[in-house]
Amino acid sequence: MVPRHRRRLPAFWIITPARFPAGIRVVIILLGLGWAAFTADAVLGSFSGALAGTGFRDALSVGCALLVLARATLVGAERAVWASLGLGLALGCLGDIAGSFDQSSAPAGGAGTADVLRLTTYPALYVGLVLLMRERTRHFRLSALLDGAISAGALASVVAAVAFQTASRDARGDPLLLGVLLARPLGDLTLLAVIAAGFAILGWRADRRWWALSAGLALLSVADTVRLFVEPDGPPWDVTWIDALWPAAGLLIAVTSWRPSRRLTREIFTGLPALVPTVASTLTAVAVLCVGAGPGIPLLAVVLATITLIGAAGRFAVSFHEISLLAESRHQAMTDDLTGLANRRALMAALEQAESRDSAGLLLVDLDRFKEINDSLGHHVGDELLVQVARRLRAAVRSNDLVARLGGDEFAVLLSTDDIRSGKPVPAEETGQAALATSALAATRIVAEMAAPFALDDVTLHVHGSVGIGVLPEHTTDPMLLLQRADVAMYTAKASASRVGVYEAEEDPHSRERLELLEELRGSMLDGGIVCHYQPKVDIATGRVAGVEALARWRHPTRGLLAPDQFLSLAEHAGLMRELTAAVLGGALEQSCRWRELGTPLPIAVNLSPTNLLDVDLPEQIRHVLLAHDLPPDYLELEITETVMMTNPARCQDVVTRLHEYGIRTAIDDYGTGYSSLAYLQDLPVDVLKIDRMFVSRMMTDHRAEAIIRSTVDLAHSLGMTVVAEGVEDAETLEGLRRYGCDLSQGYFHTPPLPASELDAWMISADPLTGRSGAPAMVRPRPRG
Repeated sequence: MVPRHRRRLPAFWIITPARFPAGIRVVIILLGLGWAAFTADAVLGSFSGALAGTGFRDALSVGCALLVLARATLVGAERAVWASLGLGLALGCLGDIAGSFDQSSAPAGGAGTADVLRLTTYPALYVGLVLLMRERTRHFRLSALLDGAISAGALASVVAAVAFQTASRDARGDPLLLGVLLARPLGDLTLLAVIAAGFAILGWRADRRWWALSAGLALLSVADTVRLFVEPDGPPWDVTWIDALWPAAGLLIAVTSWRPSRRLTREIFTGLPALVPTVASTLTAVAVLCVGAGPGIPLLAVVLATITLIGAAGRFAVSFHEISLLAESRHQAMTDDLTGLANRRALMAALEQAESRDSAGLLLVDLDRFKEINDSLGHHVGDELLVQVARRLRAAVRSNDLVARLGGDEFAVLLSTDDIRSGKPVPAEETGQAALATSALAATRIVAEMAAPFALDDVTLHVHGSVGIGVLPEHTTDPMLLLQRADVAMYTAKASASRVGVYEAEEDPHSRERLELLEELRGSMLDGGIVCHYQPKVDIATGRVAGVEALARWRHPTRGLLAPDQFLSLAEHAGLMRELTAAVLGGALEQSCRWRELGTPLPIAVNLSPTNLLDVDLPEQIRHVLLAHDLPPDYLELEITETVMMTNPARCQDVVTRLHEYGIRTAIDDYGTGYSSLAYLQDLPVDVLKIDRMFVSRMMTDHRAEAIIRSTVDLAHSLGMTVVAEGVEDAETLEGLRRYGCDLSQGYFHTPPLPASELDAWMISADPLTGRSGAPAMVRPRPRG
């Protein structure tokens, strides 16, 4: 359901009585019908003049005034507003009634009681309007007050120019009567000026009650002004169409008073529309002065026009001051106090504007070791470092690129779409790739600028920065998501040797594609979508297959077969590694059971993640799985990396020791690439050492790699371990490994990872060592010791 305050009101809302209390609704309808009958009789003679009298007109006006006063009495909200407006209408009605019976109110006879009552109407109306404006805004500015005074001055000059001579003639030298004759049109025009000032304060989009009330009061002023210049054909008490305007204005004000009020807290209206009253008043005053150059214009009109122009000049001066303060305030709101760069608010505003651009590049820069510097050397050194970083960032990019500090040691650079080297516009069909190339070049320059040492106080420091790149529309079509994309890339950059990272959806834990892929992975683990391919480990001395390594593959319904590097990090970040390892382990052990039943028993190696190795329940869980498949524990080998063991050495040692006690073999995978340490080789009961492919592939061309492999084989054998060489690609490497005494070989020279059925065929038809036909013999694992 649409909220009540958000519903659009119908265009005829002001005459719809359904929103009023029942009694008030009846009174409004009766007054509306009475006004319609009076107007029809006054203009068309529909009732043969029976209703077209000042008495009936005055009765309608009194009814409207009483309706407004009833609103002030019965409703607490805005009570002072409507009491003042109702009092003004009531005084006007009393003046009209007195004028109907007091012939002394005629101009020829001087000023009378009716004129005094009519003139007291205006102060009450002014007060009501000002109180209502106070209800609608927090405060008045000097410029808004000047708008009302200038408008009043301009209108007063018009009144003096147009009506002064006529009023002087009718007053016949009576100064009191002259004042009365001029005061009423001047009061009407001042009322219009106050209304104009109200729109300058509240804005031209003020609520409809303000518009309706302004229309009613303006109609009162128009009726008085028209009566001033249109002489009746008959005696003064005869009514014309002009007399229908006063009750119409009263009825409009009365209906508006009973409409529900909405308290607004709108700030004072600013901008070009706020200057409309001042500009209009200035033009009016200039027109009066231009006409005043000729004969016949009273001196009073010229004086009033001159005062208006002086006030307008002051108003423009006030406007200039307000604009200067606004500009300074905006600059402060968009600027970082420490560095003088743009701040996060300015960057977000620029990103909103980037929606209209074909492309945009955003660089997010984060300093390394900043917290350490701040804590060790003091905040004043940290602040100086940030200032110097800001200077270098400005120097690394173009003048039309936006450099911002987001907070702490985090900076951002929003690049324009021009080429960074030539400044030439990029063709529309190349905007995406060009923005990416521009961003990469800018990031490289930033990293280079940051590489130089920083001279801070009495110390010189080397502080590097990591730069993440997000590009519109390559990485997102929503500019407001660009900051998040660059933030993801920045964390990738911290792990990169170049210190520059480009956004990749696979690395984004918040991307829609990644979330969808995660849900698909969850489903695949339940419905058998995770399968195993097997790569054999060949005994170098005998040519027999000594075992296989189970490698996970995801059979994706639309993307095909996915390798581990396409989904393992996703599972790790999502906390699914236990479930994924259980799926791989279950599939591998089931296949081991089949091979055992076929008379070709093959031990299987399965990789463990950091999450698995830190699980103290892992040994017990694996023991139960082996028992469920009726497999001896030495049919399973668990591979762990050096990096995993360094995560929590004490817990890892406990888990590996318990696995060893259960008879389950363990292997160090990718040996030599992590934090290689003889300590864990001494303390951990490890059975197998796997030399990383990085050393194996370079063994025949790099004597250092050859020395590392030879010494590693000797060390492992001395500790009673089996040595496996990964990544064997050719016969020459295999022969070198045989010379060094390596035990097992694994790599594409033998075969890539294969499904179980294809591996069965391979073992039947191929000789791993020669590539010729001939079945290699099966062997059991090498005994410990």
